[in-house]
Amino acid sequence: MKLIKDNGNWYDLKVMTEHHTIKHYSFDFWNTIAFSNPNFKKERCEFIYVFFDRKFEKQIINDAFSIIGKDYNSFIDNGGQTTPIDELYIKVFDFIGIENSYDLEQIKTGIFDLFLKYPPTISQEFLDFLETFEDQNVSFSITSNTTFIPGYIIEKQLTLVNLIERFAFCIFSDVEKVAKPKCQIFHTVLERLNMNDQLAYDAIHIGDNYKADYLGARNAGLLSFLLVNNSFLSNERLALHVINDITTVPISANDYSKFKFGDSHIAKRYGIELFEYFKENYLPELISSYDSFLIYSSPYTHIPTSSFYLTQYFFDSFRLYLSENNKSDIKIEFCKIKRCQTYTDDYGAMNAEERYNLIKNDTYELVDVPSKTDVSIFIDDISITGTHQKVIENLLQAKAIETKSIFLYYAKLSSSEICPTFENILNYSFMNDFRRLLEIMLSDTYKITTRTTKYILSLQSESFNHLMEQLILRERYSVFNELVSLSYDNKYHKIELYKPNLEIMKLRVNELKKNNKIK
Repeated sequence: MKLIKDNGNWYDLKVMTEHHTIKHYSFDFWNTIAFSNPNFKKERCEFIYVFFDRKFEKQIINDAFSIIGKDYNSFIDNGGQTTPIDELYIKVFDFIGIENSYDLEQIKTGIFDLFLKYPPTISQEFLDFLETFEDQNVSFSITSNTTFIPGYIIEKQLTLVNLIERFAFCIFSDVEKVAKPKCQIFHTVLERLNMNDQLAYDAIHIGDNYKADYLGARNAGLLSFLLVNNSFLSNERLALHVINDITTVPISANDYSKFKFGDSHIAKRYGIELFEYFKENYLPELISSYDSFLIYSSPYTHIPTSSFYLTQYFFDSFRLYLSENNKSDIKIEFCKIKRCQTYTDDYGAMNAEERYNLIKNDTYELVDVPSKTDVSIFIDDISITGTHQKVIENLLQAKAIETKSIFLYYAKLSSSEICPTFENILNYSFMNDFRRLLEIMLSDTYKITTRTTKYILSLQSESFNHLMEQLILRERYSVFNELVSLSYDNKYHKIELYKPNLEIMKLRVNELKKNNKIK
């Protein structure tokens, strides 16, 4: 049986299934038909914080759930055995440093109650998809892995929103003691439907995880569809450059790579070009209705991202334009979104579902909170899948912040046919060796970025030592001091991958200070 297209959005799914006699639709739950409520994670952290008498920092509580959850999901995606939910919670508390003298049932009850109080958002596109089958003889089910929230609580939530009756049955990994992508859990779907191997193509499983949902169902003999979640954004992705074909990329890959690793000269050009695009296409109409503009760069903790510098030059161009055109009544402010956690993974090398699973757990904080009368312009260098934008949109929703939101990019990937790992080609087009990084760092236009810092701290010893010696030889002492100081501010000294190089660098900085090379 020939498939039309087995990946894409809900419309693509509809087109595909119209060419098949599908009798049953199995859906993944998380990030397919439901998206986590940011308020839940916030309130869960607060609950644990108060439950243990405020003895542990909120950041480590959030980190514990994020890291344990991510590690477990990765283990499961690669065919590992399921772990009981109680054991996962114990791992979280061990990570935090909590002794085992606590009432786990009481804690779980509190967390489950919070989940029901702050339930996930059900995808409107999923609901619209269901409505197209009102008069057809087809059935639906849920086949989903679980981590910290058990299946029976998810079923309770679906009951509260009057959705549970739409599903013939629900299959959850914590109940079945087996998880996707293992064939056994999909065979359970067929058993519930009284389908044999010959009838398996009458059933399809839909999910956002390539390994667990797409390959898992296919290996079990079912049809499968990989849902690409790029239509879940509330705001349009505006971009100066649009990438539809990797053979004709409208920007220089080498320049972009230099920009990502700290070449502020290119950041300046990007910022000015992006403002000109914004000014020509959107600014006149906005100025006629608004008199306050807040400019946000991509989230960071203490070490700026490369897009921070792009945004800075965009801001400077905007301010100059207002001055030259005597628009003193227009207020403009440079603002910050704080990233509250970090990771060592480079999502540029990930596909859509991998980067979504990584980035969706990001926690951001608006240092400067916009109002209803502001225009909030969120700027980044490139948008690949829209996941970062969604996290910011979730933050605004969670905080009940009403503001005119514009998401503006220097470039965006618009073709679902191009794998998101294409971003990594751009990132490292020029920067394919640490000597290239040294070339950038020795220039007068170098600015520290999170990417360069992580790259340096993860270098092998020989390359790292060579880079250090060259910087010292060229008397770039301030670079050392900045790298060490900001790395500690970012808490990189607590990340095992970065510790060795950071400790060596700190020793060298202390030596330079002792010899009055650094003030």
